Amino acid sequence: MQTRIKPQSSLPWVDWKLVYQYRDLLGLWVKRDIASKYRQTFLGPLWFVFHPLVTATVFVLIFARGLQIETEGVPPVLFYLTGLLIWNYVSQALNSTSMTLVSHSGLFKKVFFPRVILPFSYCVSSLVSLGIQLGVLSCFYLVFVGWGSPVRPTEWVLLFPFLIAQTLLLSFGLGLWIAALTVRFRDFHHVWALISPLWLYATPISYPLSALPESWHWALELNPLTSVVEGLRLGVLGTGTFHFGAWAGSVCITLGIALTGLLIFQKVERSCVDSL
Repeated sequence: MQTRIKPQSSLPWVDWKLVYQYRDLLGLWVKRDIASKYRQTFLGPLWFVFHPLVTATVFVLIFARGLQIETEGVPPVLFYLTGLLIWNYVSQALNSTSMTLVSHSGLFKKVFFPRVILPFSYCVSSLVSLGIQLGVLSCFYLVFVGWGSPVRPTEWVLLFPFLIAQTLLLSFGLGLWIAALTVRFRDFHHVWALISPLWLYATPISYPLSALPESWHWALELNPLTSVVEGLRLGVLGTGTFHFGAWAGSVCITLGIALTGLLIFQKVERSCVDSL
């Protein structure tokens, strides 16, 4: 058996064949991340139930009751839980991936493996909490339908797997960008903590897109999460401002973020061990 050693290409691209060879490591890291989230906690996975419920309650009190923002005829709790389903996943995935290179510098100095496996594993493991929160949404959904609420799923619900896949890809790409920038500029992690809340309110989670003038829609649709949230609400609740043109642009932006994130991450991780 011969092993051929070749220099890396000048183009900082991912060796997908090598990543596939380390697929078992990906599975082990996903299991480790899931277990570590519940270790030494009193409530365990119930934290993923309480968090969206508390946030949705605050949104109901502030936006629905206080500011009297309409939720397109949908019970406010369902309206906010549906939007938070997407936002909580993105927030959790980015919090985990953003410090990938800095937090695991000691491991990188000792063992070789494709570094991109780590941020991707965090995005995959975060799907567990998304599944738990989806179960919470389903319970409330059945209760409100039983009480006579007019909400009903539409044929757009078939887009659900594609919207979740886009959300995962977007979180992965942004996580790679933040992880790479944090290596070069350590205070970027703190800057992102300031940007994140602004992104939350630039996404139609606490309000419907239809509540804004149509002349503003194009600006919010530059945010790739806008079409994801509105598409999910249209499929699950039967109401939402969604069309394929805006979604196609959202998908293109997501792909651009993911591809450029891979490039910058691969470029930085080649030399990050020396600077950490």
